[in-house]
Amino acid sequence: TNEEPIHGTKAKTETNANIAVIGAGWWSQGWHLPSLHNNQRCNLVAIVDTSPHPKSNLNPDLEPLTMLAQKYQTRIYSSTEELLEDTKLCSTLDGVVIATPHATHFETFSDIITEIDFRRSNNDSKPLHVLMEKPMST
Repeated sequence: TNEEPIHGTKAKTETNANIAVIGAGWWSQGWHLPSLHNNQRCNLVAIVDTSPHPKSNLNPDLEPLTMLAQKYQTRIYSSTEELLEDTKLCSTLDGVVIATPHATHFETFSDIITEIDFRRSNNDSKPLHVLMEKPMST
């Protein structure tokens, strides 16, 4: 799913923060994705979820990843590893939102910290910020 994103009416600029959302469940679809998409200082560059059709008891009408990709004009990935393997996109990331089930927070963050360490070891001054929903681990 490493297709080029379809650009919508919002201008994608290099000065905007490039953000990926990891986890496309109820909270992401209700709040994170719409808010990031509507933020003029943000480029929503990726949505990651292990399920092609996220499920939730709180909202049985969640959209599948393919619809989210169209709606938000962005790329989709089936894992954090797949996102990080896309070096062209990954090198432009400014931040990630980790909105996965609680039990996966530590593993997901461990994958992201590997990218942060890689950047540091290669004297890359571009930081990678992380917003993680609570709790950090269970």
